[in-house]
Amino acid sequence: MTDRQLLAVVEDAMPRIEYRHFQLVDDGARVEAPDGWARSPQMVVAAGHGAILRTGGNDFYPLVRVEVWSAQPDPQDPSLWEVVEEVDLRSDSGSLLLREWDGGLVGDPLPVEHSGSYRLKAHCRGRAEAEALIGDELYYEGVEEWLLQLWPLDEVDCPE
Repeated sequence: MTDRQLLAVVEDAMPRIEYRHFQLVDDGARVEAPDGWARSPQMVVAAGHGAILRTGGNDFYPLVRVEVWSAQPDPQDPSLWEVVEEVDLRSDSGSLLLREWDGGLVGDPLPVEHSGSYRLKAHCRGRAEAEALIGDELYYEGVEEWLLQLWPLDEVDCPE
């Protein structure tokens, strides 16, 4: 049985969304979008030392919660979330940044336990509702909600 602890949390972050995405990236690193990501159906993609998260809506502010755990957290109730996807990312700095589409910082840096490889599990709900508002409303808040959970991976489990 693993003794897991919630190490850090960002509550009620609201990144400004344009071009239907935001980022979670290692402090000091750049997001490197993989080839074809714009056409990919994935909600979250690994992008260098970070991840790009694709929203359902555009020109709005989703509600985002980020949690850093010491080990894999207990699963969420699947009925609470419409989409759940996972990717691996790496932190060399020991802190991560929640960034808007253009790289603008949202809140303070988020400390992670140590530098190394992490698993990101992204949960989202309200995507269809946010997408339905494209072209009708601008810069509304909420509607789409995210839970981002991170925990360290054993180096032997995550290839470089």
